Amino acid sequence: MRRDWFLIPALFVLILVPLCGCGTSLEPTATTNPISLPQVASSATPVPVIAAEVLPDPVVAKPLLTPDQPIEKLPFVRSQPKSVPPFPLVLNRTVQSYINSYLARPQTLRLSFERSSPFMPEMLSVFADNGLPQDLVYLAFAESAFAPGGSGPWQLSRATARRYGLKMNQWLDERRDPIKSTEAAANYLAELHDQTPADWRMTLVAWNNGDEGVYRYLQLMTAPYEELMQRLPRRTRALMNRFMAVALIAHHLEEYGLGRVHWTGPRPYKVIAVEGGTTLRQIAESNHTTVEALQRLNPALLSDRTPPGLQSYPIRIPRNPSDTKPALNNS
Repeated sequence: MRRDWFLIPALFVLILVPLCGCGTSLEPTATTNPISLPQVASSATPVPVIAAEVLPDPVVAKPLLTPDQPIEKLPFVRSQPKSVPPFPLVLNRTVQSYINSYLARPQTLRLSFERSSPFMPEMLSVFADNGLPQDLVYLAFAESAFAPGGSGPWQLSRATARRYGLKMNQWLDERRDPIKSTEAAANYLAELHDQTPADWRMTLVAWNNGDEGVYRYLQLMTAPYEELMQRLPRRTRALMNRFMAVALIAHHLEEYGLGRVHWTGPRPYKVIAVEGGTTLRQIAESNHTTVEALQRLNPALLSDRTPPGLQSYPIRIPRNPSDTKPALNNS
């Protein structure tokens, strides 16, 4: 009987420990004290670092969309044009170093924004219509710098492109079409989001590692950003950091001295139907524009004419014949 009395304190402790919750949370506690981050090494005027955004890592940066209710109460709803939780952008020392690298060559980034400018309003609409955070559009810049050639803005593989209905032959490669490829990318990202399960960071991991390759990282879904990055392949870390950097720069173009990009308002082009096999020179002459302007607006075309054998093919032409370049300025 006496031995039973010695067991009572031990049992009491065993009951209380789980109730008190001694485990540590994976979510860091953010403070408001700014950190000192490295600046761009340049003899030019120092690039401003936005003090309000430079916080201890990781932090959530200013979103492109502000939801009407708390993020945790907004479910992901695909194919509905409504605000969804923004992508959790993070500004830490590594992302800041990528920002500095971009800003050390500002003209390169400006050219990327110029190339995207005619298409960006429609691309953002595609993401909104598919229930995707609009900040994900900057993934195209991280993938390709929005280069007009190669595999297009989203760098889709031929298999993935065909899976989502894009055409590729000797006359055209629709992976290069900013709108059609964005529609394919939005569908692919939405499917990956459903598979990962509803975690946007894991969606990008899946994007970079394939549908199956992501499963080895799913245990990191609730991990802090720093821990997640340490466990990812180098190429995935680099893509995530480039994406975060471009998105943050795009939110503060004027503060970083890159001017303004007109990504809102009506699209600067209209679409006309042209007979297959028509040369771009013929189209340009009959619509008072230039071959160069047509090539910029129709990067999917691989030759100097529309695909032969088609009854008609949609061609983008400048809405205003005097428009030869996308709208970007320093004002």
